[in-house]
Amino acid sequence: MKKPYGDLVDGADSDGFEFGKILADILNGDSEDTAFLDDASPDGRLEHVVKRKAVEKRWAIKRDLLRLRIASGALRRSVAPRSARDYALGLGSTSIAGRSSARINVKPQVSFRPERLMVPSWLAMDFLVTDLKIGRKSQLVPKGAIPAVMLTENAFGVRLRMDTAHPSMFITISVANLNRSARNFQGAIIGPAVE
Repeated sequence: MKKPYGDLVDGADSDGFEFGKILADILNGDSEDTAFLDDASPDGRLEHVVKRKAVEKRWAIKRDLLRLRIASGALRRSVAPRSARDYALGLGSTSIAGRSSARINVKPQVSFRPERLMVPSWLAMDFLVTDLKIGRKSQLVPKGAIPAVMLTENAFGVRLRMDTAHPSMFITISVANLNRSARNFQGAIIGPAVE
């Protein structure tokens, strides 16, 4: 007989509900489980009745185990993304003092995988991108700063496949101002996102 829930109801599950515990609860709590033996006649129907009751008991145990799992939250329905498209995530405008650096944190509201960091060409000459992190993980080769001029809107061949940033994660861009006077850093990150 095919099991409708596969391995879901076999043995002990990951949430600590044991098959034996449920079986013991059912057998100890139900006095009618053995009453059918008194009604069986000795003409050979006893074996058929026992088999039928055993099958019914197995399905009752599986049903009870499934109810316990649902009640404990062990079963959750996964929902596929409804839509996917390219997004632009703005970095705002951050004032950075001359010859100093700053970190810019942004948090996407949907699952977002950055593919390109863009810096306007009119201010890119004054900045270095020293690090780019998704959560705690750097997306650059260690000890390597990128001149922001390589990331301007008319640059080509700078599309990167970075890690996915989930809604609870920060994207952190570390930049250094090479100019002696304070400058405002601006930019955007572009990549696909799903909702």
